[in-house]
Amino acid sequence: MSWGLAGALIACLCYGVATVFQAMGARRVEGTEGVDPRLLMRVLGSLPFLLGTAMDALGLIFNLLALRQLPLFEVQGIVNTNLAVTAVFASVLLNIHLTSKDKLAVAAVVGGLVLLGFAAGPEGSGSFTIAGRWALLGVSLLLAVTALVLGNVYKSAHPALLGTVAGFLFGVFGIAVRVLPSIEPAKLVTEPAAYAAVIASVTGFLFFTTALQRGSVNATAAALVVGETAVPALIGVTLLGDSARPGYGVVGVFGFLLAVGGALALARFAEIPEQEPDGDAVLLDQTSDERDAEDGAGTAPPGSAGPASASSTAIS
Repeated sequence: MSWGLAGALIACLCYGVATVFQAMGARRVEGTEGVDPRLLMRVLGSLPFLLGTAMDALGLIFNLLALRQLPLFEVQGIVNTNLAVTAVFASVLLNIHLTSKDKLAVAAVVGGLVLLGFAAGPEGSGSFTIAGRWALLGVSLLLAVTALVLGNVYKSAHPALLGTVAGFLFGVFGIAVRVLPSIEPAKLVTEPAAYAAVIASVTGFLFFTTALQRGSVNATAAALVVGETAVPALIGVTLLGDSARPGYGVVGVFGFLLAVGGALALARFAEIPEQEPDGDAVLLDQTSDERDAEDGAGTAPPGSAGPASASSTAIS
């Protein structure tokens, strides 16, 4: 196993565990109607959220390592399966029952990761010119402004739109890290791609947290996963020369689709459920009739927690 592949897997594990802690901490904080940067300051005052943030920071280090050594489609495909880690960890820590569909989705993610591991090849030799890296910075600013408008002006817009923009921002982060010509601190100060990475990661985190506060957890998380994986994968293959190991192209594509598909099926775990007095987990956006129907079937409702490098929302 290469260091890059190990880094992507460790980042996936860290992000998945971090989601549970961040969601637990975020719930203790009052939510906001629009995009409010003060939300991040409030949630950072919660110990579980701080622990989750520390796990995110550790995952980020390994994520950066992977982005510098592996093709974008492999890194993004692996890291974005962290919802499977969230589902398993939440089931153990919070006693949340996984349905047969959830278990099948986790199995799909694991199978996809194995195939991606077999297909893992070195990163392509392509890069962006200085003009291309300035354009990347411009794209990150444009996406941030778009999300601000969606969040504060068009508040009735579906939260999945904000989740999609957040996904694109996280995708820009991955691309920006990949095309950095040097990681020497002195050169990063004047490197537009470095600023694009910072802007994309911070604003993507804020906008996704805000989107989750507005409901439609499944659609929002699914939009994030698609936005964060599809665009970087396409850029990597078409502009940066990324490819799988010789003869493993089909295996890589199938593994990517299997892993991302499993993650999409686990989108409900973008938010941790409330606990009823009897200790059963209940989805926050689930109606009483739906809960009664599931209770009658003898199945505990599935829970949810938050995604890749983004936390669940403050619900409270």
